[in-house]
Amino acid sequence: MGVGLFLCPMDAQDVERVLVVLFRSGVPMTASDIAREMSFGHGWLGIDEADVAVAHLVDTGWLKPEGDGFLPSKNIEHVKIPLSWMPRPSRLLEATPPTEQPVVPEAQPAPAPKQEAAAPAKLGRSAPVESDDPRVRLEGRLVGFIARASGLDRAEVKRRAERKQHALRPCTSWLGLALVAHDQGLDMNAIVDALSPNAQP
Repeated sequence: MGVGLFLCPMDAQDVERVLVVLFRSGVPMTASDIAREMSFGHGWLGIDEADVAVAHLVDTGWLKPEGDGFLPSKNIEHVKIPLSWMPRPSRLLEATPPTEQPVVPEAQPAPAPKQEAAAPAKLGRSAPVESDDPRVRLEGRLVGFIARASGLDRAEVKRRAERKQHALRPCTSWLGLALVAHDQGLDMNAIVDALSPNAQP
């Protein structure tokens, strides 16, 4: 069996991460747009190599036709991208077809006896916030401030902040709110003051 027929997990992971970065918006892209993003947008490949890589990803089934462009052929929502990650060009130029393996959930602990399981339920919504960042406690007030100043309703402010978090992973929720405020042209000095360590929730 030839070596080229085997795709190790790291090779597949690099291809998946590339597709996550390229298709964060979920919008189909043409082959030329994908090649330009690989080359000029991210500097992963030279333009000639990028054209070859895109054609190869289409031929091997990583990309599927969608309208006038392409989309990833498999679900990549679970893929995480480390901050320092860069793809190896060879993993894009020599990728073999993706394997359709279901996402294996993390092992779940054995169910505890009912008496023990009932204890966490008492916490309900009063459970402590996971983050120790004091700015997290100010998010409710910040949402209200942005909503009043921009004319958006609170739900829309939260929705836009969540979109920022998803697009700029990793990104804290309060930073997502600050970016929404910036998009709305609000006075960022007021936002900075609201997020200062001395601000009261």
